[in-house]
Amino acid sequence: MNFKGHYNIRRFKYLHKDLTNSGFVDYEGPEKIKKTGCFYGDQLNFYIDTSDGINEDLQIYEYCGRILKVIEDSAGKPFLFFKSAHSPKWSSNIAKLAEENGGKVLPFFKWSFNDNFYSYLLPNKNFLLSQKSEGKQVHDVGMFAGLDPYAYPNPSKYNNLIGWGDHETFGWSTPAWAGFPIDTGTQPIHTRKELFDTINNSRFDLLHASLSYKEYINYSLKCKTILNPPGIGEYTSRMMDQCCLGNCIILRKTSYDQGNSWKDYLPEVDFKKDGWEDEFQKIIDAREEWCEKARDYYENYWSSCAIIEYLTAELLKRV
Repeated sequence: MNFKGHYNIRRFKYLHKDLTNSGFVDYEGPEKIKKTGCFYGDQLNFYIDTSDGINEDLQIYEYCGRILKVIEDSAGKPFLFFKSAHSPKWSSNIAKLAEENGGKVLPFFKWSFNDNFYSYLLPNKNFLLSQKSEGKQVHDVGMFAGLDPYAYPNPSKYNNLIGWGDHETFGWSTPAWAGFPIDTGTQPIHTRKELFDTINNSRFDLLHASLSYKEYINYSLKCKTILNPPGIGEYTSRMMDQCCLGNCIILRKTSYDQGNSWKDYLPEVDFKKDGWEDEFQKIIDAREEWCEKARDYYENYWSSCAIIEYLTAELLKRV
C-alpha cells in the first residue's frame, strides 16, 4: 500500500510528520485542489477535504464543487473522500455524487490551522496545565470570538450544486457551465452575535473578548466552560485548543461529527430549546467529568497518531 501525496504542508502540519512516517505515503508536492490532500495509489486514490462544512443556521446542503473536482481528478479510478467536517445530513449531496462516480465519503477529523497552536500552546502545554486550578475559574462561560457576521456565497447562476466562487476556485470558467462566474451575492451568518445575546441575557456570567491567541488561551483558564462559536462551519479550532488543555468546551447541538465521534466526549446544548439554561448548568456542575472526557478524547482519539490509525484501517479495508 503506497500513495503519492500532494498537499499544503502548512495546512497539514498536524498530520504531516506521522503521514510521511507511516510507510504508505510519500510526499511529492503542493496541493492540486484547494484545501484538499490528494493521494494517488495503484488501485485507488484517496482525498482529505479540510474545508469547513457549513453553518447549520443556513439550512442548506453543502456545495459540491470540491467533490466534482475530485471526480474529475480521479478520472474513473475508485477513490475515498475523507471529509473533515462531515454531517450525515448536510454532506449528503457530496456523498451521493461520490457514490455515483466510484467513490465513497467517510467522516474524518478537523484540526488546528493556527500557527500559534504549534508555537505557543503545544510547547507550553504542561506549564499551562499547571496554572489551572478550581479557584481561578471565576466565569461560568468564556466566548473568545468577534461578533461580526460571516458571509456565505450564494449558488452559481449555472449550477446550484456549487457556489458562484467555485468557478474560480476549481478552474471552471468556460465552457464548464455555460459562462464566466457571476457574483450572485452572499448570505450573512449571524450565529456568533445571536449566541452572545442568548448567553449574555441569561443567568450565566459570560466573559467575552476578542484577544490575541496567547491572551485567549490564558483567559480561557479563568472560565468553567468555553463556548465553541460556529463560523462558516460548526467546528472552530477552539475545540482542539480546549481539548488539548483539558477544558470543558461546549458546542451548540449539531449534526456534524468526526471519524472518532466526539458526541460522548464534548457536551452539546440546543440553545433554541426551552430549558437550555438548565442543561447548561448541568454541564457546569459536571465540568470536571467533562474536562476529563475532553482530555481523553484529545489524547486517545484526536491525536495525530490516532487519526493516522483511523485512516490506515479504512484504507486497508479496500486495498
